[in-house]
Amino acid sequence: MYTMVSQDIKIVEVELEDAKKLLEIARQTFYDAFGPPTNTEDNIQSYLKEKFTIEQINKELRHPNSQFFFALLQNEIVGYIKLNSKDAQTESVNGNALEIERIYVVTKYQGKKIGQILFNKSLEIAKEKDVDFIWLGVWDQNLGAIRFYKRHGFNIFDKHQFTLGTDIQTDVMMKRCM
Repeated sequence: MYTMVSQDIKIVEVELEDAKKLLEIARQTFYDAFGPPTNTEDNIQSYLKEKFTIEQINKELRHPNSQFFFALLQNEIVGYIKLNSKDAQTESVNGNALEIERIYVVTKYQGKKIGQILFNKSLEIAKEKDVDFIWLGVWDQNLGAIRFYKRHGFNIFDKHQFTLGTDIQTDVMMKRCM
């Protein structure tokens, strides 16, 4: 299944046979977003080895309440999202909700509205699923992302701890009613 969202960007649902491609972009974009100097090399490598393995990606792809979508530009993967509903959500939230667990764009394509296109796809899926709200967790140090989500109607409703290697960090949890 794919959605043409502009002449250049195509959104394609990730299939099980795409696991290696998903793992590659997931590791690359996470490292680019949170690697040195933001976090230590040891902490980022520890996290990648624990959370971004082919076994873990296959498990996530097989979960019936998780969905991944690639953003393609001329058949090149330039970003992706991971959406969770019901028991796939990373936190227990009250209500009928959809979580945006991951939304990442390859560094050289940032600033080209690809993140916005992926975000819009998340809202489209939330409407299709008829959820009451959509939510996500954002590292409290990622002020640009927090501002982006506030501009799009999200409000902080809670926070949780996130461990990256040996470093305990705080994510703010933000939601938007649908």
